[in-house]
Amino acid sequence: METLALGGGAEMWRLPGYGDFLEQRDPGLRKRMAESGAPEGFEDVVATLSPIADDQPDVPAHWSVTFAVDDADATAETAAELAARWWSRRSMPLGQDDVITDPQGATFTASKFVPENKDLGSEADSTVGAA
Repeated sequence: METLALGGGAEMWRLPGYGDFLEQRDPGLRKRMAESGAPEGFEDVVATLSPIADDQPDVPAHWSVTFAVDDADATAETAAELAARWWSRRSMPLGQDDVITDPQGATFTASKFVPENKDLGSEADSTVGAA
């Protein structure tokens, strides 16, 4: 396992060779990531560590699960049709994340690689809802 720094104390954990597995299932993935400015090794990322912001002292330490999806919007809509609850959408550099809670109470993130978001910068655009 190796790490890739994100800035602000956040890091990504890389599993060297994981990108080979992904490339077999999604030919051209590495090329699209490189063209969008993803850092070298991004295709091998399997986990992200993010510190809790200083302005959120009441947020307890926690972990979450993220699933890579082809269409985060469609995933959130399907989840809602299946009685899940959509909490938020965040557009960020290279991606879009939708936070969803299933009917049994488990929360997860549906994350889509969005190359056209490469220039968003560190300020992510968030939408909070309760669909």
